[in-house]
Amino acid sequence: MAVEDREVSALRRLGLTEYEARIYLTLVRMGPLKASEVSFFGHVPRTKTYGSIRELERKGLLSVISGRPELYVPSNPAEVLTPIIERLSREIEESEEIVQKLILSYESSRLIRRGVSKETTEFLKIEGRRNVIDRVGQMLSDSKKSVKFCVSAQGLVRMYKAHYGVLEAARKRGVTVKVMSAGSLKSEVAKELSEIVELRQMSKHFKTGLILVDGREMLVVESSPDDSKIDYGSDTAFWTRNKIFTELYDELFDRLWSISK
Repeated sequence: MAVEDREVSALRRLGLTEYEARIYLTLVRMGPLKASEVSFFGHVPRTKTYGSIRELERKGLLSVISGRPELYVPSNPAEVLTPIIERLSREIEESEEIVQKLILSYESSRLIRRGVSKETTEFLKIEGRRNVIDRVGQMLSDSKKSVKFCVSAQGLVRMYKAHYGVLEAARKRGVTVKVMSAGSLKSEVAKELSEIVELRQMSKHFKTGLILVDGREMLVVESSPDDSKIDYGSDTAFWTRNKIFTELYDELFDRLWSISK
């Protein structure tokens, strides 16, 4: 039974060498084997077989049944490979967040070089959940054309509790409200909100929340803790009307919106 190159490549991306991948795939397909059989069916040189087997044992990908000769038994892929994939997925998500920040930094410097930043820069740091909620409420009340939210699952609940009324009023004024959330769109909160806003589920979870109003002011918030309470929390937010940042985050939101569903 031949070992497919595509499968070998996939396991190599998970940290195995080519020979380790060939041995593991052979054992998974054929069951316990002797070293000579592993070498033959896996197309692994005999001189490389024992070293690769010991390394697979060290990584928890196989176990050894003592005897003359020894038999080698593969570990369950769900138990040993899935955790590796989950770890790599988390690392990729973290890398994506860093890349997005680098993109924003790059675009900011590019716009500055083009002279876009001649307007007065305004920044305001806001601390405490109640203060953040009050600022968001003020932004929503002043909205004229569009509101864009990017929130966590718990952030969606907080938004519903604190701002449902002002969001409904904004919709009646003709304001378009778009909300992206990491939470399920089947929850009761999501169902009620979907009656007054456009709601989509984010493909990626981000640790910070984002509110953009009319493309001219924005607030980025770090929720601590990220729970459903609206009367307590050590949240920290940054509000600005700086054109560079509002344009960049507005573009980022639109990109994420286009790939959300």
